[in-house]
Amino acid sequence: MRLALLAASILSLAACATTPSDHGSRSRLLYIAGAKVPCTNGVMKTECLQYRETPKDAWQINYAPVEGLDWKAGNEYLVKITEVHAKNVPADVSPVTWHVDKIVEQHPVP
Repeated sequence: MRLALLAASILSLAACATTPSDHGSRSRLLYIAGAKVPCTNGVMKTECLQYRETPKDAWQINYAPVEGLDWKAGNEYLVKITEVHAKNVPADVSPVTWHVDKIVEQHPVP
């Protein structure tokens, strides 16, 4: 029963995974990895979060800020986010910001 409820919840959230809105944003359901990877954001070397849309997808590097996620190494997350696209931003700033609406699932990575 619990598994059926979890599956129904994920499916209902996935239905709005790419819902666009009128103000340059959309809702998405994303997996966030339990480890950051080295990346270059402009000329600055840093570490970035990794994300994917399904468990079978390859991890992608996220350069955008993630607001509302208290990320901890060693934990993988399934989150519902709102992706907001800003206009007229400086070249060294990401035009995309992710706002976490809900942490659907969080578990330690083996």
